[in-house]
Amino acid sequence: MQTMTQKPMTPGKPLRFSVIRVPFFLEPDYPQDFEETNRVRLTRKWGGEAGWNAQKARHGLKERGEEVGIERFDLDRIASNTMASHRLVQWITRTKGPTASEALYDLLNQRHFVEGRKLNDPEMLADAAEQSAGVSREEALDFIQSGEGEDKIAAATRMLRQMGVHSIPTFIVDGRYQVSGAARSDEFVRLFRDLERSRDIKGTTLFAEALGVPEEVLDQGIEIAV
Repeated sequence: MQTMTQKPMTPGKPLRFSVIRVPFFLEPDYPQDFEETNRVRLTRKWGGEAGWNAQKARHGLKERGEEVGIERFDLDRIASNTMASHRLVQWITRTKGPTASEALYDLLNQRHFVEGRKLNDPEMLADAAEQSAGVSREEALDFIQSGEGEDKIAAATRMLRQMGVHSIPTFIVDGRYQVSGAARSDEFVRLFRDLERSRDIKGTTLFAEALGVPEEVLDQGIEIAV
């Protein structure tokens, strides 16, 4: 997105972007209170140590993280139910807009994947919302503890299942084009350039209604650092 903003094909007329993070559960059948280390979860998922090591080699996530300045991932971070974090991100999207929710999402990734913090920790979630999204810690805690928004998460999850989306990351661009897997930035630039060249841009999203994101919030777009 930054490349498209900085170097539009038509000077002065860059594409505008809005982002909705659609909730996805890696372990949808786990109970609300489950907790285990990521190392244990993935070793079991891939059938043992050898299977997990093979999967790591295929994905190369450590190396790709290093390319963008992430020195390490905490492999022993605690995996837990992520309903509260999904609800919080969606609440910030609806009330503060996509720029604020992206800032929160980035900080939660740092807290969890690098620092090893749990995504079901209300105190951590509230602190992150206050730090990144312009809401008070108390307001965020009240929302987290209310249970509000679970129905919206469930509706989006059903849509993903109906679409056959079973893994992340999966990106849906302009409501039509699906990019699966950890695609590199140049793949997105090619797609965005094709859209920019054709000007056949629908400006639609598939999940706004299910997640309760108002049209005026989508119209805000996302602020991209240049």
